[in-house]
Amino acid sequence: MDALVTNTLLVTMDPDVSGATGALGIVDDGAVGWVDGEITYVGPASEVDAAAADRIVDGGGCLTLPGLVNAHVHGRQTILRGAAQDVPEIEWMTRALGPIADHATAADGVVGARLTAIEALASGTTTLGEYATNVSELVASVYRPHGLRVVATETISEVTADRSDRDPDEPYPLDDAAGTAALDRAESLFERFGDDPLVEPAYGPQALDMVSLDRLETITDRAREADRTVHVHVAQGDRERKQIAARYGDGATTVGILEREGLLGDHLLAAHLHGATPTERDQLADAGVRMVGCPSSITAIDGVVPPVVEYRDAGGVVGLGTDQAPGPGGHDALREARTTAMVTKAAHADPTALDAAGALQLATVGGARALGIADRVGTLTPGKRADVVCCDLTRPRIAPCVREPFHTAIPNLVYGGGDVVQDVFVDGVQVVSAGGIVGVDVDAVVTEAAERARRIFDDAAADWRAADSALVDAADRGRL
Repeated sequence: MDALVTNTLLVTMDPDVSGATGALGIVDDGAVGWVDGEITYVGPASEVDAAAADRIVDGGGCLTLPGLVNAHVHGRQTILRGAAQDVPEIEWMTRALGPIADHATAADGVVGARLTAIEALASGTTTLGEYATNVSELVASVYRPHGLRVVATETISEVTADRSDRDPDEPYPLDDAAGTAALDRAESLFERFGDDPLVEPAYGPQALDMVSLDRLETITDRAREADRTVHVHVAQGDRERKQIAARYGDGATTVGILEREGLLGDHLLAAHLHGATPTERDQLADAGVRMVGCPSSITAIDGVVPPVVEYRDAGGVVGLGTDQAPGPGGHDALREARTTAMVTKAAHADPTALDAAGALQLATVGGARALGIADRVGTLTPGKRADVVCCDLTRPRIAPCVREPFHTAIPNLVYGGGDVVQDVFVDGVQVVSAGGIVGVDVDAVVTEAAERARRIFDDAAADWRAADSALVDAADRGRL
């Protein structure tokens, strides 16, 4: 055995493992060990031969759980953290964020992705569902060197020009050549990383308002033939609703068109869905469509709560994502679990609508299922990959934790969260040690990001003021 985490409160997310109790598969004095990145033992510490392990990790005072899964991320945008918030979606995209984002370069986006990776690892995330144009650049230069597992989704869009000055009521013009080039990039992604054990490529048609039906049909056919995932934004707000109505007629909806054209199925991963009706959600769940909800992002820019529990209760597979940093602020999956639980309770006026255990499931096994990689990660189960996180239960923000008559560590972790991650392993390789990112000069990354952000915002200042979003007035009144 290469390594063994022992003497730990083990939360496996697999109720069927040896010695586990309850729906979360809790082992009070547990151990998890692995060989060549594959978990070979999960269960009571007393039943494993610790002497056979090359390395012992003392999990005393820790809760050990599967690596968290952040299933929908736009990592490049982290360089624009704080650029746009507290305004409605259309204004957020066009007049607030757009004029600033236009001044960010591809190199700026790479540094943004480095910040994303650092924040993710430090908060216990081992898998990112990255969604980006030229995503292979981020995989090769950021996520693989940092040791993260990534479901890499290549954005496929036929809308080439900036949308910051477009009327959302007028259909965006589509460029077939741009769509072909983007699909070619996606196919290259599969060729380049298809055999990489830490990379799962996926198709990313941006949204139905940004690709033609012909393009989406081609992508769907290829995905079905090769058993690949199609990750697409669906029913994501007022702008998309206006675009679909303008292009397909009054009363048309994204879900309705996808259903009519036979494009639904278990190959599809739908992000957001807050614009879908209950009937449409049932249609999607019945068709096997997976969902990723992003409550921090969508609550911030749309003022609504994504239908995470509604979709789960309809029988659908659901994971969580942090989406983009300029709105909600970051990529902490534990914080996203907390936010999901809190806003769901408020939306339903029901404190039982989503409990701590349910939120933690969404951030682990739910995310793995949503991304289509639950055969590898999401639970601590023999045969799966060793994506393992140890959280320090002695940190002031979650202490004290007791085990009798029940485990307060579960709600304390979800609701307290933050700055409690001690050690992180991805595929059996340690990437966080004693809370620090292994092999990464975090200060240098932050310094470079700050320098780049200052240049971007300075260059964008005149365009941002000319766009005249509500944030301009807020800044002038000293609220920003």
